[in-house]
Amino acid sequence: MSWVVAGLIGGVGAFFADYVMWGKVFTKGMEAFGTFPPSPEEGKKMMAANLPKSAVLALLFGVLLAWFYGRLKGGLWVQGGGPLAGMEFATILWLPTIALSTIGGSIWYDKVRRLNNATFWSWLVRMNVAGLLVGLLVK
Repeated sequence: MSWVVAGLIGGVGAFFADYVMWGKVFTKGMEAFGTFPPSPEEGKKMMAANLPKSAVLALLFGVLLAWFYGRLKGGLWVQGGGPLAGMEFATILWLPTIALSTIGGSIWYDKVRRLNNATFWSWLVRMNVAGLLVGLLVK
């Protein structure tokens, strides 16, 4: 399968993982970090405007992940590709960028520690879902 198609599918998986993490898992205690519209109608309008933006970014993320995976999969510990290789690649990208950044930010900014912890875990899940799908589909 083409790396572009695999990346788009991985992006869709990342979008749904992101939706589940922020819409279902991290629902309590995040009120201080968002802007919430005063009425349900304004909430629907905000969601209608923000979901397409999130979807486009997730698709771009999936395509870039697939492209980089295709270029660098020969250097992974898991040889021959596949879902575990995709997850290894995604975790390797996640560790220095997201993990260390959110942990480092939590040291100095106590008030955003809860948000940083949520970001830490949501990105791990999002990247591993996309990595699993891309690793499964890129040959």
